[in-house]
Amino acid sequence: MNASWCVSARLLSAVALLGLAPCAREQGAREQGAREQGAREQAARPAGAPVERSSAAGVVGARDAAAPPAAALPAPAAPVFQTRMAGLSVLADERTDAQGHAHEWIVTRIDLQQHRLQVRALGDLPFTRLLDDAGLLVAVNGGFFDSSLQASGLLLSGGSLLARERPGGGSGVLAVVKQRAQLLKRGEPLPRGTDFSVQCGPRLIEVGGAVGIRSDDGQRAARTAACIRERGRELNFVVARAQGPLGGGPGLLQLAEWLAQPLAPSEPSGCEAALNLDGGPSTGIVVRGLPELVRAPLGPVPFALVVAR
Repeated sequence: MNASWCVSARLLSAVALLGLAPCAREQGAREQGAREQGAREQAARPAGAPVERSSAAGVVGARDAAAPPAAALPAPAAPVFQTRMAGLSVLADERTDAQGHAHEWIVTRIDLQQHRLQVRALGDLPFTRLLDDAGLLVAVNGGFFDSSLQASGLLLSGGSLLARERPGGGSGVLAVVKQRAQLLKRGEPLPRGTDFSVQCGPRLIEVGGAVGIRSDDGQRAARTAACIRERGRELNFVVARAQGPLGGGPGLLQLAEWLAQPLAPSEPSGCEAALNLDGGPSTGIVVRGLPELVRAPLGPVPFALVVAR
């Protein structure tokens, strides 16, 4: 190595050191300033406040680093009546009794200004044979009968008497007079112009809206009931069945209390009058076009209350 090269190398090293020194001093000053700023912020921060940290994207708060809370799921929509055709709608809901047992709550709503009730004789035919009639819209069981499948109380359809009133046929009579439903007590004369009537009982809601059952008799069974609203212009057939054992359901007091309340959550009031239409193994309902709501009785039902075209 020659002497001139060594001198040149020493000169370059000196120049490099002179150029780096200011950079090192500047970097040290910045780090010292950052430490002093951090000390001042730490002294000014309230106790328990979240500590911020630096990141490549900037300063991020500890609360921002946490994942955002999951959005709350919307509440399920309350069940409402679904219109099947003009003057006829259906509600499928549930009710829970005082013991926490869930029950099906199926309601068919009939505008008596647009539809007419009839009694349909079945004899010993299966209840679901009613679906063979293309004109049938809704049918439920209704009225007591004896072991020979004869009606135990008053039945009248289309103005024609099918069976007479009897003391053992039930404490109430559902009557339709000039397209309006009425609840009568057993023994009351039928108003002139009565087109339809069925005797059964007990009276679950007395005329005016008071609960007609005084105490719980402890008996649990599936139930069918008739509920009068809108001053008789509207009639609701209600089927309440336990979601567990076949034939199970609410007590009569529980059913009456439910009927005194709105039939659907969005409604302001319950039944103005209501009559039990038999139950237990006789409980049954069919709705045209809704096979999921067909509930066949567990035994023979000799007649049905129907709405047909």
